[in-house]
Amino acid sequence: MYLEAPLEHQKRQEIDDLLNDFRDKLKLINHPNISQEHITSMIQKLLAAQDMNLVDRFGNKTEFINWSFFNSFFFAITVTTTIGYGHLTPYTASGKLFCIIYALFGIPMTGLLIGAKSRYRRQLSIRLMLLKKGLIFFVPWFLVFLVLPAIVFAFIENWTFLEGFYYCFVTLSTIGFGDYVAGSFEKHYIWVYKLIVVLWIIFGLAYLSMILNFISQGLRSRHLTNVVLSIRRMSGPPLSHRFSHLNKMRRNRYNRLVSQGYRNQ
Repeated sequence: MYLEAPLEHQKRQEIDDLLNDFRDKLKLINHPNISQEHITSMIQKLLAAQDMNLVDRFGNKTEFINWSFFNSFFFAITVTTTIGYGHLTPYTASGKLFCIIYALFGIPMTGLLIGAKSRYRRQLSIRLMLLKKGLIFFVPWFLVFLVLPAIVFAFIENWTFLEGFYYCFVTLSTIGFGDYVAGSFEKHYIWVYKLIVVLWIIFGLAYLSMILNFISQGLRSRHLTNVVLSIRRMSGPPLSHRFSHLNKMRRNRYNRLVSQGYRNQ
């Protein structure tokens, strides 16, 4: 809300000025400043405002506040659960960057929260080792499937690098807002381009699934270890100690019987 609401307020002021100017010029239909370029520019701005939920499809200003607290909270849930409805998308550069970082940590934590069935402790060394191995696999995926494609998309789609990186992350994380879509143009090489994009999505998702599977297996194996340790702590001393204690009791009993036998004689 803090990052996106100021831009929304600014756009609402601009759309008010645009609509007032449009109404004034309609009254003066023969005004020399009304040209085809002017009408086209206003239509484009109105369509952009409609995409941002600032006006409805009839051109009327809406009272719906996009980035209120509750709408922002709902948007955050759609990000961490990778639902990604696309009814709200960040427009500012800071909002897109924060969305990437937030999803990068929020999605795995939400998955662990949903899949958790009990609480357990982890040793710091185990967590650091797991994090280290995860990063070893994550860095190649980050460079090959995020950074390099972002550069390519920025060049072909006429996006900024941040917009290309944002599109790559939202796509491979399966959030899929739909505010950026590769290949939305008509060129003679478009089919080759879209085929490459499809292959990039398939291999990028496969690699990411391998990383997440590795982390989940590590967490499950650590969980089983903690369960075993908990059972041992709850069940008392180890089995070998139990047998040793039992043998000691038997020897003491035998010695008592023997001593009683000698006394009876």
